[in-house]
Amino acid sequence: MRRGRFAALALALALAIVGIAGFAPGGGLIEGTSAAWTDRTSTSAVVTSGTWSTAATNTCTAYGYDGRALTGCTVSGITYSGWGEPGKQTRNYYVNFQTPAGTRSVSFDVDLSTATGSGGSWTWKNAKVLPGAQFTARGGWTCAQLPRVIGTGADWQVPSVYFQVAESGSSTTC
Repeated sequence: MRRGRFAALALALALAIVGIAGFAPGGGLIEGTSAAWTDRTSTSAVVTSGTWSTAATNTCTAYGYDGRALTGCTVSGITYSGWGEPGKQTRNYYVNFQTPAGTRSVSFDVDLSTATGSGGSWTWKNAKVLPGAQFTARGGWTCAQLPRVIGTGADWQVPSVYFQVAESGSSTTC
């Protein structure tokens, strides 16, 4: 008998809960709710053709004897001379600057694809800056970013910074 009363009580309680939950929103003990946010929408696409290129920056900053930045630095040109056969070429690059008086060093951000010079067709895919360059990379720059070069010239390498780039090979500079 106890089991029967317990079952009846449980059934009555379940019906009461269903009855309360069944009231229409705003008309019973439980009110309707709505989301306080909206989901963001995002999309993606796969690039199937084309190339990625960086805009030619060709900028510089001159630093004085005390290490402070000076105004008036400009990249006046980038030239190269190359030799070798396609796939195994080397180029001498010269980044030329116009700097204010009192310049001790120059930092630069240049695009070597804007350089003028002589040499055969060139690919940047595996290019490396060779040891002996007159600059130190900065801002996390690596050879993977070629033809863009971001660096600081060695002290007193004004008005030109020189370095070699090999079309393929290994390097200790990058």
